[in-house]
Amino acid sequence: MTPTQYFNEALSQFHSLASFHKDQLSIADRLVRLNTPSANLRNLFLPSLAHLIIDVEDDNAPELTIWYAEQAHLPKKLTAPIWDGFNAQGYNSSIDEDDVQLFFQPWQKQVFLYSKSKNVGIYWVRSAEDVPWWECTFSFRIIFHLWTEALPSQLVHAGAMAKNGVGILIPGQSGSGKSTSCLNLLRNGYNYLGDDYVWVEIGAEIKVFSLYQTAKIEPENLDKRFADWKPFIVNKAEYLYQKAVFNVNDLFPKACISVSTISAILLPKVAHQIDTVFRKANPTQALMAMAPTTLHHLPHNRQNAYQKMMRISAALPSYHWDLGFDEKQFITSFNDFIENEFM
Repeated sequence: MTPTQYFNEALSQFHSLASFHKDQLSIADRLVRLNTPSANLRNLFLPSLAHLIIDVEDDNAPELTIWYAEQAHLPKKLTAPIWDGFNAQGYNSSIDEDDVQLFFQPWQKQVFLYSKSKNVGIYWVRSAEDVPWWECTFSFRIIFHLWTEALPSQLVHAGAMAKNGVGILIPGQSGSGKSTSCLNLLRNGYNYLGDDYVWVEIGAEIKVFSLYQTAKIEPENLDKRFADWKPFIVNKAEYLYQKAVFNVNDLFPKACISVSTISAILLPKVAHQIDTVFRKANPTQALMAMAPTTLHHLPHNRQNAYQKMMRISAALPSYHWDLGFDEKQFITSFNDFIENEFM
């Protein structure tokens, strides 16, 4: 069996369904259709994308269609990928076809498929209970990444905040202070586009589009900095051994925006000092803040994605963002930085 045959066999099961839920999204001004027979999965995956849902006629042709289901709602059993060689990041170079691509981590009970020629993605999981908790905070991230290969677009492991038309891209690996800084700016009046993964559109201007409205906070960080947000925790029963998950629209409904032009890239780092300081960085440093973790999470089409992130980092000014302890000065310094550099 080839990957294309495997994909077509799975797709035929979805096409034989008598009924299913339909939802339509606008992602970077492109129409995406989500189809599922599984109400449980719909309830899990839609909250992170709820701000993107639109009401349009069914006869509008989508640019991407995603079918997703748990096994109980399909007419026949879908077997796990039969090929050996998938690495820890879900990639298998021995079956990387021109058309169909697979993401599969053998210790998990879920599969992502995408056909370039059909612009169709498939997500299958054995049961809703088997969906990893973090998967629902960036729903269909793998499929969106595979789709963007042919687009002037790139998913980037970064946060993005904006104020008065000035958008800032904030990449950084875990522990860099990226998410905490974004959420501190959020509660101090800045507009929110994301704090983990965002959609970057590469054109005459570099723009960032909101993709997910879900924030995640480590329990210790929650108690220390965001304890007043506890009533809004989505996973109240589990957050102590996962992370606290929030829908940002529940916290600050007026803060979420859909798009902003990017004016700069900030490279956060916990500096173990009192004051927050900004210093000039170069494009290579910006690229190295974006590329390693993005390519680790999204292992397919690496050369293509790397080239796009090179274009992003070369087109924008970059700054080291040395994060200090003083939270009041953190905000004051950020306001001064925006005003002095871009207004």
